[in-house]
Amino acid sequence: MKIKLTLKDCGTGAGGFQPGNTCASGGGGGGGGSTGGGGTPGGNPAASNSNTPPDALDKLAKHGAIETRLDVANNPSTPPATLALLSKDENERVRLGVARNPKAPPDALAKLSNDGGIEVRGEVARNRSTPPRVLAELSKDENERVRLGVARNPKAQQATLAKLSDDGVIEVRVGVARNRSTPPRVLVRLSKDENYRVRLEVADNPRTPEATLDKLTDGGAGEVR
Repeated sequence: MKIKLTLKDCGTGAGGFQPGNTCASGGGGGGGGSTGGGGTPGGNPAASNSNTPPDALDKLAKHGAIETRLDVANNPSTPPATLALLSKDENERVRLGVARNPKAPPDALAKLSNDGGIEVRGEVARNRSTPPRVLAELSKDENERVRLGVARNPKAQQATLAKLSDDGVIEVRVGVARNRSTPPRVLVRLSKDENYRVRLEVADNPRTPEATLDKLTDGGAGEVR
């Protein structure tokens, strides 16, 4: 059954657009019966609803309430052009929502990769829609959480993953060893890593050459050395 969502403009004081034909009498609250997707407390139900029309989401992206803009940024149905607008939002939480949204356009993600917020850059590094060239730049980030996001991203280029395999932080090397996009030659090198967790992930990676697995498991005995 196809659901048609109707919106009524209740104005900023009553929470902006609301599902159905009834406006709330107070600030951001709405009554029951919302078909929203469990958005931010204090936000607008329509902003988190995947059935909300694109033009309505675009209007809500300009709403004065941070919670409403945040819900639009997190909504997987928000159009790329609207997400590009929100990527310039003054609030870091809103930009964070855009950074993790799989529909975020490449140009917006490239811009957010230079954001001053570590969490924002970290989400860009994890986003599979982030262009490989941007991931390559983020692999040089001074923050290990950002580099870890790149190390775990299957869209990272082989050259990027090869560079991160030499990272001084164990978690980053573990991420590279776990990544199914890591080339076999890099996995062979990581199989000799001094850290057991790195070697364990190499043993579990389907791209690891059989000869390397034999060495790791003492001739196929099953236990990683």
